[in-house]
Amino acid sequence: MESIPRLTYFSGRGRAEKIRLLLAEAGIDYEEVDVGPWHPTDKPPPFLDLKASGKLAFGKLPLWEEPGGAHVVQSGAILRHIARKTGLYGRDALEAAACDEIVDAVEEVVDRARAIMNAEPAKLAELLPVVIGEELPRWLEQFDRIVKNNPSGFFVGSSVTVADTTVFSLLEMLSDNGLSESIATYPGLSGFLQRMKQRPGLSRYLASPRRHPPQLLVSM
Repeated sequence: MESIPRLTYFSGRGRAEKIRLLLAEAGIDYEEVDVGPWHPTDKPPPFLDLKASGKLAFGKLPLWEEPGGAHVVQSGAILRHIARKTGLYGRDALEAAACDEIVDAVEEVVDRARAIMNAEPAKLAELLPVVIGEELPRWLEQFDRIVKNNPSGFFVGSSVTVADTTVFSLLEMLSDNGLSESIATYPGLSGFLQRMKQRPGLSRYLASPRRHPPQLLVSM
């Protein structure tokens, strides 16, 4: 029987990266199982074997398994489960709901980023200026306002939560895609980003060889 939890996903950051960042902040030791690169049609055999085993309720990864046999699928469910277990889901039900607001908002932004990644060239030329030039600034302005209005410097309450690690995952993705200057125009967010990078658990993970390369929205 496994003595530490296990996270199973494809080769890359993808939907599992926000989970990895939360685990890093929480200081949770875990095993990572890489089933191979994701492909829309040509799925790697380890993934197909896992799917056939019945562990994946909806036939998708990531998968989180704990000693004793408990397992959870769906990235959002895994994220919230770990946040609850590690005390990173706020101090009460109201703060947990505030965390959910932030996490869901980030997911909306990431969904638009995925639309860019999956767009055909003709559609991409139409989509980029809308998402990057119009929608993203509106989202960043809102995130900036929220973090600036909280004296603690975090997004929810007086200490770090899953809301912070999830926003951090978004800002990291944007920085990796050449949008650091866009973040820098929002002092609340740029200060938040630097503070999060200095947190011990996150700092160790960011420098770790186990971290996958950046995920680019548009291949150059």
